[in-house]
Amino acid sequence: MNQDIPALITYPNVVSKLFTDKELFDRELQVYHLAPPHVPDLLSAGDAEVMDQKLYYITTKRIKGQAYLDQPNFSTTDLGAALAAFHAFTLEADKCLCHIDNQPQNILLAGSKYYFIDFSDSRRDFPEVDVTHLLLFWAEEYPFMDFIARAGSLLNSYQQNITLERERWSRALEQSITRFDERRAKYNKGFRRSEDSSRNRNWLSAVI
Repeated sequence: MNQDIPALITYPNVVSKLFTDKELFDRELQVYHLAPPHVPDLLSAGDAEVMDQKLYYITTKRIKGQAYLDQPNFSTTDLGAALAAFHAFTLEADKCLCHIDNQPQNILLAGSKYYFIDFSDSRRDFPEVDVTHLLLFWAEEYPFMDFIARAGSLLNSYQQNITLERERWSRALEQSITRFDERRAKYNKGFRRSEDSSRNRNWLSAVI
């Protein structure tokens, strides 16, 4: 994208995201058309010529919240229920719409409600793919006892709606660890694993 054109334009009550890649645009727009719970309302979408470049845009309601991990007292129970509701909306034959890129910046907390944003990487997959990837961020963030309390709370809440399957969980966790570590190495050059990271990951491998 032309460096003079921002990828995201924020207004007081709406946000417009710009794309040069139509495949990414179509993938994200499909999610907004589905309108699952905990996703901002779609207001408009289309294409336009800007500075002699064809762009695609999606405009949604602006969520005036913060990345949930920036709010120390966020409810793990409520997040587990929100993620389960998001997955359950499209769950069929054990697969559902998965966010895939559910890093903390893509899960906003506004008041007591969670919102999922940025669906360029989304696809249908087993729900274990999303849950394991989300919890890997916590495995790097929290000491062991704090981690297992928070992760256990989320998993208990989530499984009141969707049961996670052991074999799929193991495969998904292995894949999520590979993806997580590759992205950290690529985008966080000075990143160092936390002291409890390995212990937290071992707990995840045995919890389901």
